Order: sequence, then structure tokens, then C-alpha cells
Amino acid sequence: MPSIPLYSPSNLTQYMESPFASWMDRFAKECPEQAPPRDPEDALMASLAKKGYAHELSLKAWFIEQGLEFETIEQDSSVDKNKQTLTLMNKGVDVIAQARLRQDNFAGYADFLVKIIHTDGDQPSIFGDWHYEVWDAKLTSSLKPAFVIQLCCYSDMLESIQGIRPKFITVALGRGQNERLRTNDFFDYYQQLKMSFIKAQQAFNAQQQPDPADSNNWGEWRTCAEQMLKDQDHLLQVATITKSQIKKLNSAGINTMQQLVDCRLDHVIGLNPKVFNTLRAQANIQKRSVQPTELGLPPKFEIIKPQPFEKTGLALLPPHSPQDVFFDIEGYPLEEGGLEYLWGCTYFTPDNTIDFIDFWAHDAEQEKTAFVEFIHWVYQRWQQDSSMHIYHYANYEITACRKLMGRYGICEEQVDQLLRNQVFVDLYTIVKGGVLLGEPRYSIKNVEHLYRGKRKTEVGNGGDSVVVYEQWRSLHQQGEQGNTWQTSSILKSIRDYNMDDCESTQQLTVWLRKQQEANNIAFLGTTDIVEPDKTQEITERTLLRDRLLHRAEQERDTNPAQARLTENLAWFLEFHRREAKPVFWRLFERLGSTDVDLLDDLDCLAVCQRTARHGFKPGPRVRNLAYEYQFNTAQDFKGSHKQYYILGLETEDGKPTKVSVVQDETHLEQGIITLQSKHEPPAVVTLVPDDFINPNPIPQAIEQSVRDYEAGTLIAGNCAILDFLTRAKPRFKDQSFKLDQASASTHTLDHIIQAIKNLDHSYLTIQGPPGAGKTYTGKHVIAKLVQAGAMIGIASNSHKAINNLVLSTAQYCATKNISADFACTKDTDPALLQHQVAIVKNADLLNHIQPGCVIGTTAWGFAREDLAEQLDYLFIDEAGQVAVANLIAMSRAAKNLVFMGDQMQLGQPSQGTHPADSGLSILDYLLRETPTIPEDMGIFLGTTYRMHSLINQFVSKHIYEGKLVSHPDNDQRIIEVPPHYQGPLNQQAGIVFIPVVHQGNTQASGEEAAQIQHLAQSLIGRTFHATKNSTRPIDWQDMLFVAPYNHQVSTLTAALGDKAKVGSVDKFQGQEAPIVFLSMCASDANDSPRGLAFLFDQHRLNVAISRAQTLVIVVGNPKLGSTSVTSVEQLKLVNLFNGIMAAGAKKN
Repeated sequence: MPSIPLYSPSNLTQYMESPFASWMDRFAKECPEQAPPRDPEDALMASLAKKGYAHELSLKAWFIEQGLEFETIEQDSSVDKNKQTLTLMNKGVDVIAQARLRQDNFAGYADFLVKIIHTDGDQPSIFGDWHYEVWDAKLTSSLKPAFVIQLCCYSDMLESIQGIRPKFITVALGRGQNERLRTNDFFDYYQQLKMSFIKAQQAFNAQQQPDPADSNNWGEWRTCAEQMLKDQDHLLQVATITKSQIKKLNSAGINTMQQLVDCRLDHVIGLNPKVFNTLRAQANIQKRSVQPTELGLPPKFEIIKPQPFEKTGLALLPPHSPQDVFFDIEGYPLEEGGLEYLWGCTYFTPDNTIDFIDFWAHDAEQEKTAFVEFIHWVYQRWQQDSSMHIYHYANYEITACRKLMGRYGICEEQVDQLLRNQVFVDLYTIVKGGVLLGEPRYSIKNVEHLYRGKRKTEVGNGGDSVVVYEQWRSLHQQGEQGNTWQTSSILKSIRDYNMDDCESTQQLTVWLRKQQEANNIAFLGTTDIVEPDKTQEITERTLLRDRLLHRAEQERDTNPAQARLTENLAWFLEFHRREAKPVFWRLFERLGSTDVDLLDDLDCLAVCQRTARHGFKPGPRVRNLAYEYQFNTAQDFKGSHKQYYILGLETEDGKPTKVSVVQDETHLEQGIITLQSKHEPPAVVTLVPDDFINPNPIPQAIEQSVRDYEAGTLIAGNCAILDFLTRAKPRFKDQSFKLDQASASTHTLDHIIQAIKNLDHSYLTIQGPPGAGKTYTGKHVIAKLVQAGAMIGIASNSHKAINNLVLSTAQYCATKNISADFACTKDTDPALLQHQVAIVKNADLLNHIQPGCVIGTTAWGFAREDLAEQLDYLFIDEAGQVAVANLIAMSRAAKNLVFMGDQMQLGQPSQGTHPADSGLSILDYLLRETPTIPEDMGIFLGTTYRMHSLINQFVSKHIYEGKLVSHPDNDQRIIEVPPHYQGPLNQQAGIVFIPVVHQGNTQASGEEAAQIQHLAQSLIGRTFHATKNSTRPIDWQDMLFVAPYNHQVSTLTAALGDKAKVGSVDKFQGQEAPIVFLSMCASDANDSPRGLAFLFDQHRLNVAISRAQTLVIVVGNPKLGSTSVTSVEQLKLVNLFNGIMAAGAKKN
């Protein structure tokens, strides 16, 4: 009888990181004579593995120091090790080292099993009132996804032994920190991975080698994989090509590079003609470079000459300055938030020789110092010569400067000046726009084949530097490497590599200038110094900030909590200025891009063609003409802005030309946009949005509140905003009143009303999960307050959210004959006027404030000076989306604050990087990462009146810590399954996952749209039980069709027709329907716009699923569950999607 193959947790993690490497390992084991050689072993990694044993011994010593009973498994055979492990577990030994675990095909040795004593209410294990958790010792200083999956695998084995899945797993890191993680945050991903791995092993065929292009890395088989791609003439070798583009080329019968070169098609469906021609030209020059490079000669290249006055390519390369700097950063992304640990610069000395300077950082404080020293050094050189520039390759360096400037609140004026004057020069942008290169990549390592010989440094690339730096951190903790490059051979090798990169950047600049001169291309960049506008108001605000930061430093030792408050208030002063910075940076970058670059930018609209319609006046009193343009609807475009800049078109004074959208003449779904302009625009335009929104008077109101704090007139114990900012528990007039008198699921309206009436210049938070009656609660509470003569304000980020609560309250007051006056500042619904809600301007709000009134507006209204201290209560709806900075501005208007929202639904749309806690939303500031509000801090509406229990089980478990319960009546809402139905929608309620396999889709999937159209049609006419005694046939109004991207929204609309309610997650927040379809649409989350974090965002998935009353149908590529991850946070996000697939696969 053949033995059962055994796999280890390490086999599983290798498969996770590279299915190709996993297959090659199996192939090498079974066919050793046919297998190619592996890549050389890294001697340093082998040395590190040995050091890991010492780390385990130190952890053993720590356990013993805690007084724990410690045993090590020391039997010889694996069978005996298993038996000894079980014996010690039954005995209840505190810590078991090198425990041998086995379940089915998996077996392995856990570093440590740690005994957990149960508390009251815990489920007993087969051992009794204890169970075991897994601890793993890792010499590294940061968590990695592979560690977590290994521990999930051991936890799975443990569950089969003890009958209980461990709630937590622990990784003991080399820096002495123990990271304790929730097992269930990762277990669905692990289970999917395990199932996929076993299937791959069962299907192994030595004659069917996998495509290396399907793996993101190749482990020890990189040389083999690259040769395979070369032998196949694979399209993946074409520089800058994407998997989505490969799919479209494959659909046109183009499967190899040579076929792309030889192709005579004018266009390929789904590819912009410019993109197609660029890919063909790239493949062509790479093919022509094969022979020269094999002979050791440089690759072929062509200079792309810009059109007259076109600011692209070599036209962006400035002249030489003796003060020029050539700059490169080495970063360590595995640290939380990243660590920029080496800032290297090559420069010219006064005698014109090349020198090198480096700034090092091994922790956050050193990073801050290194950044300051670097900025001061380059800024001083720029002041000596304003024609000086800082050259770097790719956007990483400038992104790092912006990030650290925001994170630490330092060097902002200098960095702003350098950015404003275009001192940073990205040579990658110049090369990509100005050189067609016969290389498979446009990295500087490839480009330098044109101007220098082969590198001789030990570290080969940026990826290598991350690995090597990680090795240094581990060995440094063991005392085997110094912390400077002079005392560490590893740091010296990284420095040599960085220095080589800087020198290569300098040599590339020289080579590019030669090409610029040879092709008579003039520099078209800026030469005039642009000074920032410094108003007296901003200067005084900056002085106030600096005084508070100095005060915070003085308070830090004696009163840390006060110091944190003071520091946060200092940074709140700068919130809107920091929010504006990325807006202008992004505008500058977009205006420096090409139309092809902007094709995938969701906010831009590239290559719009003028229609035959002549310019016309869009209204009788309009002076400027409007012009109609047509665009390809396959381009994903938000279309949410009112004004746009035209790419490459400037006014007479050198400013970008701005146009306005004529909304009544624009039909985005038909590919029509109409623009109003002072002068006639060109026949073809690319539109770049104007994102700036004037924040006044909000910054002025924030400043006044902060000045009051500095002056001591904001008094703790008598100030709602101070209670909130210090995260104090709500204060009540009746000191005997307790918030936690009722459980989350039994809070009554009377209890909530009593709490709010009892507020004593304080605040209260009401967390309302989906369908929990937040608006219902709000309108009842406000009605009771206005009935007693209170003056109420309602605020949020959007007028729609504000007016929803205003209107609901007005309608309720009308039914109860409660006399109240209502006003808001934007007409969003005809029902407002029908219920006597006055539509007024912010300047007129004061005239509507009187006893028994409700006024609704945004922060732009409540921050006005004339509304200060006018209200009894300010209700802030969707508080998870409202910035604390705006709250501070609005809080001056009211005695008490009431926050309504849910931090687990859509969050704050923030753009800037903010120091300390100054960039958080109200609920994120208050609760940090806590999914549900503690009972003594606020009210959790713990019953959903919307979701069927089969849907709520998933939402409650994965989002709300199991605390959200479904009202029993919800289960009366079911959809009957027709007799003899054989399709996938064969259940009355719950979650269904429909797998649709596809490749190359990033923003839209026709395959999913077709499946959804078929499924929706099968639901039309089914009997819906709305209540126990009420039924009706399902029609289109009973279904919501949700997609993450506007392109898929358009695809679904085209497939389903106008009768279907189709939109993004943002559109449907606050709505509900019996049935919700969610189309994931992307083939690979890492290739999708805004990346994995957006597609799998738990807040967005929560909102999408929780719109459903009865049935959720998630349609997606099942391979999304295998999305490769680079961090534990990403692993947690993908786990949620795997949870959806698992829930949708069950027969509910």
C-alpha cells in the first residue's frame, strides 16, 4: 500500500509565494536528472538560519523565567515524537518545545505550544479547561505573511487534536517583541491556500510545466524561469506590458513577441491605438537588440523627439549645474510604515571631482534626523545656485520626501520650495518619454547598458538590498554586526550598491544631455524662481503651531496625555494645508504626463475627440461657447469634477487652461462630455481635474479653538471638544447615569434619549452598523430634543447625508404634531420643500436659529464665526467620514456633540499625510482600530433590522466581533426557489459565491457581466416574502448591482439595461434591497487600479454585502483568493474575501 505523502507548513508557504518554485521543487525531487540547476544558495541566509536556533534558546529561557513548566520533545522517530507530544498536552504541561503535530497530509514541528487556561464561558477542549496555542520564534524584526500561514497550519493541526481552534497565534520576533494575532483574521486565506496546494500536488504532471509568468517570483529558480520565458518568446518580456494588455493581444491572436512585431492590425480591441503602437515599437526594438546584446554590445535605442513646445522626454532635462546632486534612497518596507534607512548622494566638489555623502537611519528617530540633514544639505546647495537640480530615478525618492515631511511635520517649507521650483528631476520620466530602449525593463540597471559596464557590487538590486538589510538587522540584534558601514560588512555592501546607483544616475544624466544636444532638443522646464505665497494669517498660524509644539515637548515628561493633546492641536492647525499639498502635487504630476500615461487615471479623461457639432451657447445669458467631445467609454472615468485643465495647453501667462463641464449637455455613459471654454479648445484634448476646494472658513475656526486652548479658556470638565480630544468618557448632569446599564442589543430609545438629554457639555457616540436603525434613532432623539425647545444642528461631509436626517426628522415631527423649524443649505430632494424645510445660504443660517429648530449644513456653515455658541446640540452623521479637524471647527457652534456613524463602513476621504493623530476621522480618533465601541464610551446599536441571519452571521463574525445580531423577523424575508430549479441560486437566503475564471481584467469583466445578467434574469418573477404575510414577485427594483470600478458599472449597465440599479459602493451606502449582486471584476487584485487594499477594503466589502436584506450574490474570479501578498495587513484583507467565498460556498 503506497504511503500518504506528507507536506510541511513550509511547503505550503513556498506555494503561496511562488507556485512555479513549488512545482520546480517537486519536479527536481521526482526527476532529478532532468531538472535544471537551482540558483546559488545565499550563504548569509544559511548563516541566519543557524542564528535562529539561538533565538529559540533565549525564548526558552524567558519561558522558564516566568515560572512555567517547560518540556522539549526529544524522541527519535516521528511516531514517538507524536506520542510524546500528545502525552504532554494531556498532562497539561505549560510549554512544549519542538512539538510534533500531524493532520492528514500535513505534519511538522512547532517551536512552542503554550498552554492557555480557560475563563468562564469558554468552550472546553478535550483536555478540559485548557488548550494550546502555537508560538514561533523568528529571528527577523518584522512580521511576514509566511509566518502567519505557518502558524495557521499548526493551529489547524492543533484543532484536530484538542477540538478547539486556538484564538491566537504568536510570533516571537528577534527584537524581543511578541506579536499576537487573531487566528480567524487569516484562517480563511490559509484554508483556501491549503486546498489549492493539495489540488496542485494531486494534479502534478512532470510533462506539464507551469507558466512562470503566472508567479510573481521564482524563488531559487529565477534563472530557469527567465530562460523559459525567453524560449517561449513570451509577451511578458515586452517592457512595461501589463497582464491586461497581454490578454487583449492574445484575444487578437498575438501570443509572442515576434507576432506582435509582425502584426499588421491597425488596432486591437480594448487597447488604445497609441498604447498598441508603443507596445509594438517596444517589442520591435527589443528583438533588434537580441543579437548585439548577445555579442556584448549595447542594446539598440531610438530618441523620441517631442513636438514643438511639448514638455516631454528630453525637453524636461535641465542644463548642468556644479551644485547638482544625484540621489538614491534605500528603503525597508517590512517595518510598519516603512523605514528609509539610507539617503545617498553623489555630487561635485568645488574642484569638480565626484564625491559621495550618506545619511543613515535604523529607527524612526534616526530617520527623522537623516531626513532633516539631507534636506538641509540639498537646500543649501540650491540656495547657492538656483539652477541646481536633484536627479533621481523613478518616483520613490520624491514620494519618500513627501511622506516624511508629513509624518514628522518637518522641513515643509524647504521641501515645498524644492517641489514648487521643480528641483527634483525624475530621470525615469525623461527616459520613458524620450528613449525607446531595446531592454525588457526600463530600470536603471537596464538603461545603464547604454553608457557603462557591468556592475561589480555584491548587492544586485533594490530587492536584494531589502533582503540584505533584513539580514543585517537580525545579526545586529545578535551583536554580530556593527551599526555603521565602517563596522558592518553588510552595511558597507549596501552602501557600495547605493553609491553605484548614484554614480549611475550621474552618468545617465551626462548621456542624456549628449542625446539632447545631438537631437537639438531644447529644455522647456521652469527657470524662474517661484516664491510661495505667505499671508500674514498663515505666518501667525505657523507661529502658534510652533509655540504649541514647544509646549508639548515641555509637557512630555510630566504629563504625557496633555502633551499628546497639545501636539495634536498644533498639527490640527495645518490639516487643510496638508490636505491641499497632494492636490497640487498630483496636478503638477498629471500636467507633466502624456495622454497615454493618463489613460488609467480614474479622474482624468484621455484623448477626447471633438464631434461634428459646432460650438454653441449652453444658455441664453452665457458668454463662452461650449464644445462637444467624444471619448471611449472603455476608459474608466469618475466624471465627478466640474472643472478640468487641458493637458499641454497654457494661457498667455503660462498657466494651464481650464474648462468647465456643461452638465446638461454631458452624457458620460454615451461617451459624450461637453466643455465650456473662453477660447476654442483643440480638436483632441486630455482632461486633468481641478481638485482644489477652498476650505475657508474652516481653518480660521480651527485656529480660534486652538488659541482658546492656548489661552486656557477651553476648560476640561466644561467643554465637549476637550472631552472628545482627550477620549474621556461622556459626562452627564446626573452623575449616577451609566451608559452601560443596557446591553448593546437592548438599548432602548428612552435610554438613548435620556443619555443625550443628560449630556453636560460633553459628547456621545452612537455606532450604527448596517440596518441597525441609526437614522430611526436619530430622528426620534432630535424630535424629543426640539419638542423641549432645543436648538439642533446636523452636519456631515455631504449635503445628501445631512438632508436625509433633516428630512426624516421633519417627516416624523409632522406625524407627531411636534412644532419645529427646519433649514438646510442645499436642495437635494423635492420633499424638503414639501415638509417646510427652508433652503438657505450659510450666511443666513443665524436667522433661522431659535428654540425648537433644526438646521443642516456642512463644516463650511457651522465653522462660521456668527454661529459660535448658538446651538444646544450638534449631531454629526456619518462621523466615520468626518475629519477631527473639521469637528474642532464646528464644535464652537454647540454645547454638546452627538456622533452617529460606523467606523467599519466607508471612511474619511483623506489625501494628505498628517503627523500624530491629526489626520484621523472622528470615530477612528476615538476608537482607533476597535470594531465596536466599548459600552462605557458610547452606544452600539447591536440589532440589525435589515439582514437575514445567514448574511448577518458573516458580517457580524468578520466585521463586528460577533456582537451584531439579526432581529428574528428578518428571517421572514426569503425568496422562494422555483420547483425543479437546477442552477446555482438554489437557496432562499444567505450568501452565494459564483466563480467566474478570467484573465487580464483590471477594471471591468464582460465575463462577470454576462453571468450576472443571466442570474438576474433567473431571479425575476421569483416570489419574495417581504414579511410573514406579504409576498410579491421579484423585479429589477429589488436588486442592487454593485461594482468597485466605474468601468464595470458601465459594463453592467450595458448588459442589464437602464432598468437595473447599478453603481459603486459609495453610491449605495445607506440603501437596501432584497438582493445584492457584487461584481469583483478584477482578475488579479495586484494589477487592479488602486491595488489590493482598495479591492478588498473591509469597509467597502462590508457596505456592499450589508445592503442586502435576503440574498447576496458575489461574482468573481476565485483566483482572487490566492492573491499574492507582501504584508500581514494585506493577508488580512485577502482573508476577508476568502471568508466571503467560504460563506458563499456553503448550502445555507
